[in-house]
Amino acid sequence: MDLLEAVENGKPFSIVPKIDIPDLSRGVLPVQRFGQFIREIRESTVIVPDARIITNMSSYEVDISRISMSVQLEPGRDPNGNKVAPTADEVAIKTNTLNVKELVTKIPIEEETIEDNIEGEQFEQTLVSLLAEGISYDIERFFLLSDTSYTGPDTLLKINDGWMKLAHGQIDEGDLDNDDESWPTNLFDVMMDTIPGRYRQKLPQMKFYVSWKLYKDYRNLLKLRETQMGDTYITTSPSLTYEGIPIQYVPAMDSLGDGKVRALLTVPTNLVYGFWRQVKVVPKPDPEMRRTEYIASMRADCHYEDEEGAVSATIATT
Repeated sequence: MDLLEAVENGKPFSIVPKIDIPDLSRGVLPVQRFGQFIREIRESTVIVPDARIITNMSSYEVDISRISMSVQLEPGRDPNGNKVAPTADEVAIKTNTLNVKELVTKIPIEEETIEDNIEGEQFEQTLVSLLAEGISYDIERFFLLSDTSYTGPDTLLKINDGWMKLAHGQIDEGDLDNDDESWPTNLFDVMMDTIPGRYRQKLPQMKFYVSWKLYKDYRNLLKLRETQMGDTYITTSPSLTYEGIPIQYVPAMDSLGDGKVRALLTVPTNLVYGFWRQVKVVPKPDPEMRRTEYIASMRADCHYEDEEGAVSATIATT
């Protein structure tokens, strides 16, 4: 049984088998179909399915603990052949914390839709599907691009720091020449070089998440190669890799519309996110227009298990 199946089977969330239509008019509706909610968000996003979800968020804060050991290998004997004791190793426990932020949205549903889905369970499923699919793009933007120092018009991004901001390694246009003929591989090289040495052994497990221009520029670079590989990228659409590391296009990275290209390099499961387990929906009837608006509220946050194993790049292009 995988993680999401466990969630849907009531571990740790229980699924209400049926919610009758009259129940929806009595006030706050706790959405117990949490497994379905998470599954549909994951199916509608790019990075979120790769990341690790914290499922036991019964409170607003959950610690993400990691243990790092500084171990030094030493000789077991001195120059005279006498046994020597090893120096004590240091063990450091570092903790990141998910501290969920409140997020709200509303779903308008016409009266005809409710009439066509009169069975409570079916309507509940429809409502959860609409909610998950509707917010999936913004959830990915929130996890990726949130920045408490952001001064633009998008208020969603101002209340938190996301994966791009929290990455330990930060690359900008001052670190490379984006007009160089090796672009964008020179960016990929700089990002790989910025990963601390002790994390480079995990490079084969890492992944580049990139904006559209980076993805397209690299694909075009491969097409120019007078090799069978170049022909392949002209006639087909194989998955892109660089030095064996997969490259994944993420539409949400372009959502700011600021003309900058973005990339993130890390082990996918180093990305961590969580939802507080109570997603709630309050119906707000509009009888004159024969529709009901469902006001949904939820709490979510993201972080890294270890931000030192992540590098982000934000490059202003000419």
